[in-house]
Amino acid sequence: MNAMSFSEMGLSALKRRQFDAAINMLRQALGEDADNLEARFGLARALHEKGSITEALGEYRTVLQSDEGHEDCLHHIARALLQKGDARGALNHVDIILRNKPTDPHFLTLRAQALLELDHPDDALSSLQTAAHHNPGSEDIHRLMAECYRVNEDREGERRAIEQLLRIDPRSMTAANDLAVIDLRDGHPMTAFETYEKILAQIPEHPEATLNRAIALTVMGGMDHQAIWDRVTEVCSDMDGLDEIRALADALAKLPDDKRKASPEAEALTARAALAKIAY
Repeated sequence: MNAMSFSEMGLSALKRRQFDAAINMLRQALGEDADNLEARFGLARALHEKGSITEALGEYRTVLQSDEGHEDCLHHIARALLQKGDARGALNHVDIILRNKPTDPHFLTLRAQALLELDHPDDALSSLQTAAHHNPGSEDIHRLMAECYRVNEDREGERRAIEQLLRIDPRSMTAANDLAVIDLRDGHPMTAFETYEKILAQIPEHPEATLNRAIALTVMGGMDHQAIWDRVTEVCSDMDGLDEIRALADALAKLPDDKRKASPEAEALTARAALAKIAY
């Protein structure tokens, strides 16, 4: 079997998200022809999607040595760098692409994510406003706008961004969860609880809604605390920081029901209400 056959099979496996097979075939293709950029980029993509970020970055950079303007490669390097926590490096790579595509909403969004990581929410918001003009109705863009306002402690701006998204897409469960988180933090646990009940009626295993419903019920009191949080443990086992959140809930549950809502314990717990992550 020649290098081209290995390359074709590897790229086909990559499209089917069979990453181990893709990595094996594409490495064999590169063993026969180390200059096959399509195979090398495919290998980088397979490694990246499998979670081997450092290896993927090495392959991406090898591609750029031969084709420094490879936009897809620059894009995925930026994603990988953000995943590794190198927001400055990601921003540098995205800005190279934006020189030729200054209004591309996808790259403007990625730029905003890097700027948020670098604690520049105003610059991030500016990028997102331009992105929204060229891609109106994007859930990610509106949710990132809300994050910019949240970082600036602008609750009204955050609420407006999510309410606008819900007007565009009233069926968005992610936006409904986000708005209910704002309600929780603003001291309206019943309003939040009612939203979470609606979400869970449609998606019973929704992890963020399951956790946040439990937080709302704990703030209000009067419910079976153990059963509520056992359900959270069952549905949200992969969620980061769950033990710490449960400890905060247990501390709040020790207070009388009528003393919970305005307590520091309630504030600490509602601050841990979960928003779905936005992928890089």
